[in-house]
Parts: sequence; C-alpha cells; structure tokens
Amino acid sequence: MSRDKFLTVMAVLGENGQSQMEGMQRAIFSCGVQGTQTMNIPFHISLGSFPLEKKEVIIKRMQSVSKETRPFSVIFPVYSSFTDRVLFAKPIVTPELLQLHSPFEGNYADGFPWTPHATLFIGAAEETAIARKALDECFQPFSASITALELGSFFPAEFICRCPLNDEA
Repeated sequence: MSRDKFLTVMAVLGENGQSQMEGMQRAIFSCGVQGTQTMNIPFHISLGSFPLEKKEVIIKRMQSVSKETRPFSVIFPVYSSFTDRVLFAKPIVTPELLQLHSPFEGNYADGFPWTPHATLFIGAAEETAIARKALDECFQPFSASITALELGSFFPAEFICRCPLNDEA
C-alpha cells in the first residue's frame, strides 16, 4: 500500500555522482522521453521512509548520524529496473552503506523491502523501453561519494533539511 505523503531520508551522492547520473539522464531525455521521476532533488539512495509526524525525531537522528559518519564511496557497476517502469543505478551494498541505512530502516511509504538504488527514470513501459536502450549505450560503471543526508517529504517533493557527513568523524 502506497502512502500519499511521507518523509524520506536520503544518502546524497557527491558532485561526481551527480554529474554521472545527470549525464545518463540527459542521454535518456535526448531520445524524446521525459518520464515522471522527481527532478528537483539531488540524486540519492533512499535510506528509509517515515510518517510526517516523525519529522523532529528523524532530524535529530540525522544530525547525530551525520556527525559520526565520514563520507564514503559507493560503486555503481550496473543499472537495473523495478518492473517495466523504473530504471536505476544499482550500488554494491557495502558495510558503510548498511551502517548508514541501519538507523533509518523503515519503509512507511510502500512497505517494500529496502533495495538500495539511485533512480534515473520512471515512466510508462513504452517510454522505459526507450530509456533502457539509451542506458544500454551510455551506462558505464562509476563510483560516487555519499556526502550528506537529506530529508524530504513526498509528494510533491519538498526539501526539509540537509546534514553533511563529517569529514573528520
């Protein structure tokens, strides 16, 4: 069951990851498809979703975790999909990523198990097939740093706060 409005904690990709993902998205868009993915947020790996009334608790948890966590790299060796509508860069799940996810484990939004991913495209099956062909041609494995945590509410997407990871943790 999907919820109408919820909070999401996101592990934000650093500049290099943003650039890599933007390049792939431009290649997709150059094929004439736009999709329905949220465009006004940074590329990220969702760590967990929560009811709106948990906002203050989640912000405090994010502040604590970000102070204790150094930026780290994640490798995205492949892209994958959820059904025939969603395309995403799929990271290798490392101990660092699992440790960052652990305090935010929860999937209030839709109840599905956590599947780390960075969304590239969401669309109708026909559009997604076109986007997949573009990714087949342009996707290259890449590494990206996780540099911050962000909290947003969805839908529509609304920025709430950002907690940079601690370079000196």
